Amino acid sequence: MKCYNKWSYRPYTPADRYEERFAPFICRLAPSATSITVQWLDNGCDGIHVLHYAEWESETETAIELNKEIVVIDGLKDQTEYKLYITAENGKSSRVRRFRTGSVPGENVVCYLHPEDPVFAFSGRYTCSPSIVRLPSGALLASNDYYVGGGAQNYTTIFRSDDDGASWYYVTDLMPCFWGKLFWHNDALYMLGMSTEYGDLLIGRSDDEGKNWTTPTVLMRGACNPKQNGLHKAPMRVEYAEGRIWTAVDYGSWAEKTFGNTLFSAPVDADLLDVNSWVCTDFLPHDRSLPCGDTVNFAIEGNAVLMPDGKLANVIRYTLEKAKLNITDPKKPEELPTCYGIIDLPVGHTKFEILRHKSGKYYAVGNIPPMRTRLVLVSSDDLIHWTFEKYLIDGSTLDAKKNAFQYPSAILEGDTLTLLSRTAYNGAATWHDTNYITFHRFELDR
Repeated sequence: MKCYNKWSYRPYTPADRYEERFAPFICRLAPSATSITVQWLDNGCDGIHVLHYAEWESETETAIELNKEIVVIDGLKDQTEYKLYITAENGKSSRVRRFRTGSVPGENVVCYLHPEDPVFAFSGRYTCSPSIVRLPSGALLASNDYYVGGGAQNYTTIFRSDDDGASWYYVTDLMPCFWGKLFWHNDALYMLGMSTEYGDLLIGRSDDEGKNWTTPTVLMRGACNPKQNGLHKAPMRVEYAEGRIWTAVDYGSWAEKTFGNTLFSAPVDADLLDVNSWVCTDFLPHDRSLPCGDTVNFAIEGNAVLMPDGKLANVIRYTLEKAKLNITDPKKPEELPTCYGIIDLPVGHTKFEILRHKSGKYYAVGNIPPMRTRLVLVSSDDLIHWTFEKYLIDGSTLDAKKNAFQYPSAILEGDTLTLLSRTAYNGAATWHDTNYITFHRFELDR
């Protein structure tokens, strides 16, 4: 076979499964209480395709001849395990996919992966790291990767909605890509992500709204080893200040229990695929003398946000109801940040996202303690003093060991808050090891 080094695939196929590139591939599952939406493709056969499905332990299958790439199967039993696969006229078949029916909070399911479905096991077993962006055309793009502790963690899928989130469809894969952030800049779509956990920091561009991507540029090398300190991030926000584009990155590891924090930046009119366009502040080590009411005494997953006084804040996840605040002078993009200190922030113990309203008010979306079953909205006028606004999802009656709505990625358009959630529900492995990416919309109370 020919060698390859591109970034986007439809679909990506590991080299030891290379023969599957010409077989049917099920690229999206979205179950509900009594139905499932299935999207598939086949790069090797234009002939007849048949979808087969049955309850998980049943040998009695139902077969449907397919005439389009997206099909809805109705009449399923609620809270029931099923299997499905697709056969092609040329004798090839897809992998067997497993799913569980059940309703889920939110307007729609963007992506679903059963915890015992190994289709993406070369990267991970659970849905992770949602990111959402609105394109100038009006379409929404969503991305997520696939995680498992100690796994490769290097595969991302991208989905699109042309009807404001009412329905979604698969676009492409990115490989390698982990912890990726989608953003639109200077008439192009970008993805800023990692090659893997603590790996290389990558950036790539798409000039056709996410269908095809450039081979990514490496902005900084990492350890590429979960037991060694390296680069770390989540799909964190992108900010603009002093003619530059900014985003937060960390350096460290959970294994070493230490992280430093930085802001990467580049001029807004620069070629973002040129590594020489980018600089970062020195990594500010965490001061372990700072108060911490948790067993974890470091800060990760910061939000780069312009402060009312023109300084640039990095508001960073820290501990229960607390966040760490670093400050950077945006006129000095390589200077070491200073630590303002620890601030009270109800959502500070997990990944949160800060958004600015057109009024100048700041909003943050995240979880309130103790676990991640309650997704809430808080607000601030100065990034330092925060007020509870409302519950977005109140799952306080759910089993917190098996359910969660977490790692929100959000956009604020007028008074409408649109977000993705990394969701554990309907038989997830654990609260952390999730099985959905769900789509939600809320209105601000103003």
